[in-house]
Amino acid sequence: MAERKKPAVWKNFLHLIWQIKLPLVLIVAAFLLNLGKAVIELTLPERISGLTEMDLTDNQVVNTVLAACLIIFLLALLQFVVGLVSTYITFIAKARINRDFQKVTSRKVFSLTTAEVEAHDPKEFISRITTDTGFVSDFLIDLLVLEIPRLYFLISTMVRVSVMGSGALTLGFIAVIPVVLLGALWSGRVTYKAQSRLQGVIARLTARLAEKVEHPEIIKAYNKTEDEIAAGDVFIDDMKKAQKKTTLAVAFNQLIANILFVVPTVVIMLFGAVPLLSGRITTAQFIMYIGLGATYQKYIADHLTLWVLAKKAQGATTRISEVMQLAEDLGGEKTADQAGDFTFEGVSFTLEGKKILDNVSFTVKSGSKFAIVGESGSGKSTLLNLIEQFYRPGAGRITLNGTDIREYEISSYRKLFSYLPQNAPGFSGTVRDFLTYGARKTISDEELISMLQKVDMLDAVKELGGLDYEVGQEAGRLSGGQRQRLAVARMLLSDARVVLADEATSALDIRGTRTTARLIDEYAAGRTRILVSHDLSTVLDADTILVLDHGRVAGLGKHEDLWRSCSAYRSLFSSGEEVAS
Repeated sequence: MAERKKPAVWKNFLHLIWQIKLPLVLIVAAFLLNLGKAVIELTLPERISGLTEMDLTDNQVVNTVLAACLIIFLLALLQFVVGLVSTYITFIAKARINRDFQKVTSRKVFSLTTAEVEAHDPKEFISRITTDTGFVSDFLIDLLVLEIPRLYFLISTMVRVSVMGSGALTLGFIAVIPVVLLGALWSGRVTYKAQSRLQGVIARLTARLAEKVEHPEIIKAYNKTEDEIAAGDVFIDDMKKAQKKTTLAVAFNQLIANILFVVPTVVIMLFGAVPLLSGRITTAQFIMYIGLGATYQKYIADHLTLWVLAKKAQGATTRISEVMQLAEDLGGEKTADQAGDFTFEGVSFTLEGKKILDNVSFTVKSGSKFAIVGESGSGKSTLLNLIEQFYRPGAGRITLNGTDIREYEISSYRKLFSYLPQNAPGFSGTVRDFLTYGARKTISDEELISMLQKVDMLDAVKELGGLDYEVGQEAGRLSGGQRQRLAVARMLLSDARVVLADEATSALDIRGTRTTARLIDEYAAGRTRILVSHDLSTVLDADTILVLDHGRVAGLGKHEDLWRSCSAYRSLFSSGEEVAS
């Protein structure tokens, strides 16, 4: 693939936001509540300082003092309630934004072309969906909901302090700012590097362990258990080192946070104490100044959090953008509403530098049985992948009824097919889920049972526990033969006009192979059948047989003609391929 430009982080950040529906009502509500909280925090120090100006020895002002105390208490209570409600609404809004980010990213991952997925490690996409989106939403909600109330408080505080008449008070608040900003810049840089390093190591470790844990039989059969444990330990050690550096970054941030609390407090008190002792400000003004300063330094320190969140979001946006810029599997604009003749016109295809197909041309007539045979690695499965548009030809083109298949909208195009790939893959769920996956209509249990009987799986399913039996992750609780029979049943239950079967009977015995081949012929009578088979006896009656040899067309025709004219075809029989007696 061509080398991509380094993504413009904040441009892609805005583009990502544009693709989701922000919960504006919740954001506005949380914003107004936080703004109200800031207003209360501005009012409280003024109310408290007002008490010091009252003559508490005068019995006539007792009621006034009590009323003032009650107002202060109610304001503090209101501040607490508003803060609690705003925090709740903020978390709800953040959760919804994160959910929408995850939906956009997840949709993109599932819409990628097969080539893009195979060029990356799909397991690394998981952290983009589950972790990186959270960093982006954290920053966004902090920016939209909390930042303006913070700025409002900070600016209003500076105005109130400046009118007290002492430049030292204003200077004290100004002196706090560089301390916090320097700490924020340094902390954000450390966090960004540590977090990016940790996420990369976790992604590689996840991919490594998942790959090996999924295939324990290979590891054990070749007695590589200890080697794999040792190899895994290397990744775990790398993650430990990355976690250690991340922990140090967290500890550093905590240290900075403590410093940002202590140093500004000392600075504010010193700058306030001097004018108080010299008589330039009153005790009431000093109390108001200290009260505002306590919240002021907290809001200033919160900018550290905003900066750290911004740096995390920067790294996360970079990683998400790398996914979002990958090619999607969309196709063209035409609707594929009917099947017809498929024609390969001089198709060549190269994968990872290796030429798989070379100038391949043939036509599959609508409604015919078309078989593809050849030695392993000759390109048989690749032809089916190209028909399904999992890949695009490097040269030449494939047409359906004379129209390049790339002009068809991909979803409507693939509805034409019922596809059975090699190894009969499946997902976790029940037997019923396995059979109805991708079904375009509701299929009754009676239909499922009837099809199970046809593929000789009814008794086995009953023994397992029926249609509600959980097949396990990747259908791993089923044997290869059971999974193959269920996959064939799933294919037969679909209502597609074209059947694509890649080694549909590879895991079955001779009897199962013959029975399944017959079922496919019965089910697809009058429909187009394109079959890759290792058992030549199941395709001898094909209308056309395509013989591939090292990616080239070695023969094309019926069995009798190929037997006479194609040495590559005859060699398939002599190499041990099964043939009906």
